[in-house]
Amino acid sequence: MAEILGLSAAEIGDDDNLLVAGLDSVRMMTLSARWRETGVEASYPDLARKPTVRSWFELLGAGS
Repeated sequence: MAEILGLSAAEIGDDDNLLVAGLDSVRMMTLSARWRETGVEASYPDLARKPTVRSWFELLGAGS
């Protein structure tokens, strides 16, 4: 996420709204495509619903 936004990981908090941090729809689709290439399914609508690191962590099952 930090790489796509051009930020350091330390600049992104778990609950920061990634849209406010500079994430746009094109970057979100790019991220979704990168994850899909590695076998991780995350649809654009799911990512857009709650654009925070914490929400995505939970969505992708990493929180379980």
